Amino acid sequence: MDRAAGDLTLAHITPLGRVDHHAPGATLYAEGDSGDFVYGVIAGMVRTINVSRDGHRVVRGFHLSGEFFGMERAHLHASSAEAVSDTWAVRCSRSRLDALAASDSQIANALWSWLLRMAARAEDLSVLGRASAAEKLAYFLIDFMGRVSAARSIELPMSRTDIGDYLGLSSETVSRTFTTLRRDGLITTHGRYVILLNPGALQRMSSGLMRRPS
Repeated sequence: MDRAAGDLTLAHITPLGRVDHHAPGATLYAEGDSGDFVYGVIAGMVRTINVSRDGHRVVRGFHLSGEFFGMERAHLHASSAEAVSDTWAVRCSRSRLDALAASDSQIANALWSWLLRMAARAEDLSVLGRASAAEKLAYFLIDFMGRVSAARSIELPMSRTDIGDYLGLSSETVSRTFTTLRRDGLITTHGRYVILLNPGALQRMSSGLMRRPS
C-alpha cells in the first residue's frame, strides 16, 4: 500500500475505531490475543515480534505511518505488536473493516494492495538468509526509503538490535555494516538519520532480494 492509499484508508477507518497513544516499548497486543481488531499507524512506528521459549527474538515487521497491521488469517494474533517510538494508532474491529471494504471498492482495492505488498515483503525476507550482511542492509534501506516516500534521507527510529532481529544479524554486525557502507561512500549517517548517497548502488546490491515492483 503506498502512502497516499494508506492515508486515504486511515481517513475512512479512523472514525470507525479508537485512536490511542502508545509510549515507546508499549504493547498494543500480545501473541495469542484475539485477532478481532485491525490496527493502523497514524503517527510513529510499530514492530511486530515473536519471542521463543529460550528468549530468542525475531522482528517480523516494522509498520509505519499510513500502514496497517494485525490482520490475521486465524482468530488469534500470531505475533506481538509494540510501539517503537511515540505512536498513535487506530484500532478498528475486523467486522467494521470488512463492511467498509464491501461498500467501498477504493478501500477494498487499497487493502488488497496492502496484503499483496505484505506477502511480497515476506517472500523477500524468506531469502535473506542467503544474503551477505551488506546485501541485507542495502535491502532494508532501499525498502524503507520506498515506504516513507523519501528522496534520500530517512529516519530510522528503531535500534540496531531491532534491525538485526529483523534481518537475522547481530547488532554488532549491523553496526559494522553501517560503517562499511559509509566507508564505501554509499551512505552517511547523522544520529538516527541515514542519507543514501548512492541509491542505485544499494538497489543493485539488493536486486536479487527485492522481487516486487517499486
